[in-house]
Amino acid sequence: MHPFVPLRRTQSGSGRPAIQTLLLAASSLGRDERPRLYRHVHPHGHATAKLARSFAAALGYAGAPTLDEIELGAHLHDLGKYLVAESVILKPGPLNEAERAAVLHHPVYGAQLLSGLPAITEAVRRIVLYHHERWDGAGYPEGLTGWKVPLAARIVAVADVYTSLRARRAYKPTLRRREAAAVMEEMAGRELDPDMTRDFLRFIGAYEREGRGAE
Repeated sequence: MHPFVPLRRTQSGSGRPAIQTLLLAASSLGRDERPRLYRHVHPHGHATAKLARSFAAALGYAGAPTLDEIELGAHLHDLGKYLVAESVILKPGPLNEAERAAVLHHPVYGAQLLSGLPAITEAVRRIVLYHHERWDGAGYPEGLTGWKVPLAARIVAVADVYTSLRARRAYKPTLRRREAAAVMEEMAGRELDPDMTRDFLRFIGAYEREGRGAE
């Protein structure tokens, strides 16, 4: 079965039951077809989704996209990595120029995979497409700057960075919360929205003390 059939079979809807159905479908993407890559993409997406939704709720966010769309977009944000060679995504050492170019294209791949699926809103697709844009305009794929980066994508970006810093990878050790926070403080105003980062770092201590820690 093609890894994206579960989302194609899922019908659109509204409310928490619909998002739970979509998240269940999303959780199986690539599990059987690309198991090694799935073990890299799925846990990170799941942790980022939980964190992004909780952070957005803590901000009092009640706009559009909805919290459900933020959660689903965060869960699917690295979907495009399934279209990049597994040897590149899981490579333990530095990437060469061609490999890096392939990885930098994964937001576009992900957004393209989601285009035309009736269950996926444009808001979710935009989160997937823009989660690697940077506050200073040096991100990808479009080089958006500051407030031009969609708010939901900026929320997911801080959650994505934090879960990545806290996770163990072949090319880096796990960072403690204070170490990850220090890295994010350096990123604020360059890679990350500075106000969003400040709010997130206030939020994350309580979040982890409550036992809902990231990946």
